[in-house]
Amino acid sequence: MPKIVNHDEYRRKILAKSFNLFTRKGYNNITMDEIAKEIGASKGILYHYFPSKEKILAAMINSIGFENTEEYIQRTIALEDIKDRFDVIVNFWREKGELYEKILLLGFDMYRNTDIKEWKRVYEIFAERYISGMAERLNISRQFSRCIFIYFLGLAFHAIATNDIEEYNKEIDFLDIIFRPLIVDAHEDIDKASEEFKIIYKTFLANKDMEKTSRQFKKVFRTLFASLPVVERETAAKPSKKAKSVQPEKKNQGAKTKPKKLILKKSHKKQ
Repeated sequence: MPKIVNHDEYRRKILAKSFNLFTRKGYNNITMDEIAKEIGASKGILYHYFPSKEKILAAMINSIGFENTEEYIQRTIALEDIKDRFDVIVNFWREKGELYEKILLLGFDMYRNTDIKEWKRVYEIFAERYISGMAERLNISRQFSRCIFIYFLGLAFHAIATNDIEEYNKEIDFLDIIFRPLIVDAHEDIDKASEEFKIIYKTFLANKDMEKTSRQFKKVFRTLFASLPVVERETAAKPSKKAKSVQPEKKNQGAKTKPKKLILKKSHKKQ
């Protein structure tokens, strides 16, 4: 009997096996031959499932986004208490830091190398899964959930730029402190949460040393502006020497004018 192949499952295996290749070398630095070699299949089989690298990339982002959101939903599906769900999701964020970096790198590749309409479609599906999942599991508004999602995009980029996953984990700890009263405590007792947030504001959010901040601000921007070229102001055009400016007559308001004497000349007639 011929072997029965689950095509959907095989597609997922292709995407999973080629994921590290894409994130390690980048979209433009790999070929379909390399992908086929990476997954251990012929190029003909690869083309049967995906007609181009572009299609592999789009399907990969879709697949990873779906699997990632499904995983954290499954981890919290049996938990009724918001606090328990929040604890699980915070730990999930810590665990998936490197994965989020790789997803962001894939997103950059797709943005640069695919049609903008296709990119927007994939991104909107990807974003909607995360936003809807967090809003439902944490019982928060879609706007709040969207804010967290966008923050994580920036956090993943920061982790890539600094090449420091520990910096990422520190930010997760900070989010835990800030979001816990807003998500967990406010759900149980909003007045108590308000008091707790006042303490958090004074401890973590308020600027305790504005003078030091101002000095640092001036130092940074002085260095920045010192490297910029000096732009000379345009001077007003000087009047030409040929063109004489007509000055209005000055009237001396305080001095009295003397009346002119009328001098009559006598005419001498010859007699």
